[in-house]
Amino acid sequence: MNMEAKMPDSEIDISKEIKSISSREKMIRYLDGYSAERMEELDERKIKRPLVKSYMLEHVGDNGKQREITQILSNFMIEVQKIDENLYRVLDNRENGEYMGFIEVLTPRYFVFYTLHHSDKADRWVKNLVFSSPDLDHVWLSGLTFNVLWQRVAQLSKPHRYVSILFVHESIYQIDSEGYEDESDEEDTVEVVERRASKFKLVDKIAVVQEKLSKLQDLYSPLYAISQLRFPSPVGRGGHDFYDNGKVTNRSGNFRDHRSHILYVQRIYDQLMRMTEEKAWYSMSKETVTVPGQFQKLIGSPVTILFNEPLNKETFDYWIKSTFGRINNRFRLWGNPIRLGPKKVHVYGVDKHLWKPIFLEFTDKHLVTIVPKGTCGNTIHRLICNIQKYIDPAAKAYIGDTEYKNIVDESSKGVRYESES
Repeated sequence: MNMEAKMPDSEIDISKEIKSISSREKMIRYLDGYSAERMEELDERKIKRPLVKSYMLEHVGDNGKQREITQILSNFMIEVQKIDENLYRVLDNRENGEYMGFIEVLTPRYFVFYTLHHSDKADRWVKNLVFSSPDLDHVWLSGLTFNVLWQRVAQLSKPHRYVSILFVHESIYQIDSEGYEDESDEEDTVEVVERRASKFKLVDKIAVVQEKLSKLQDLYSPLYAISQLRFPSPVGRGGHDFYDNGKVTNRSGNFRDHRSHILYVQRIYDQLMRMTEEKAWYSMSKETVTVPGQFQKLIGSPVTILFNEPLNKETFDYWIKSTFGRINNRFRLWGNPIRLGPKKVHVYGVDKHLWKPIFLEFTDKHLVTIVPKGTCGNTIHRLICNIQKYIDPAAKAYIGDTEYKNIVDESSKGVRYESES
């Protein structure tokens, strides 16, 4: 049977074009030209084909030993075909034998997946891959991280350039204890449950946003929950949209510049990860937490996330139930909650990325976790990102006695943006 007959023409074209690429230079030239065509379509507001999208991903093997990405993906019938030492074509053999894009290994710990497929398809493919493999995780950019990256955008760009910032906060665990019912005599009355949900985009000149954003955040806390930030391109029009799960959309006409921005953010994130793990694993090495069962002792500095406002009991209960009652929960945690009070829970669990032990204390006012040596520091960034997005956008985080945003700021200071265009 001809597998291509099952695919739409546009997807057949993408798959054939990816298959034809035989060198790094050919890939870059092709994606450069493709990006220039899409930029013209963006100007005309008539996009005929999907934009270039990239997904920043992280993986670490057991005991710090990296598994090759080819080994990881082969477990899912995904063939990784070598183009050069660090660049591969990706062929998914699970359904239609379709070329999905390219993988570039940036460091032993980080790689990026480039694709031309539509967002809904590419997002789903990457998400399913991460959830299916304990070796893989997204690069998590929290609102606290974006607030620092925003300052780097202002430094790299001219004040008259436009920046785009998307704020997303949805209290999916919030249950209004004062929910009310429609005043009707009908038996099928529906209870109306209200909860906070904020999603809006700010587009303005960098100079204007610099002056106003911090003041607006103080007035309205969901503005701390930055979920997407656009870096204006320094070599032309448009820019590069970075999302909180490591996705990057190229809205410029230049792929080389797109890749330069990914490398810049990846280097900042790598520094952040190293500093996070150093602080969490070693800064209080004499402090231990003794727990029953197989973990015995967890050694490390506590990671504390303080909520701006206490959670009500209904919200707290639903958060615990949803997180530990579902296999594929947003926090990617597993464990058996132990109730110590109406709004206090201990969990001696594991992080499903690498299946490493983790100790957590949940209350209505904070989340405290011990991330022992060997547990990936990405766990910390995922926790902070999801709490800002779904629990409290104005939450503050500390690793030991050091505020998390200060660690992000410090990790970005020595990293320079280097253009390849």
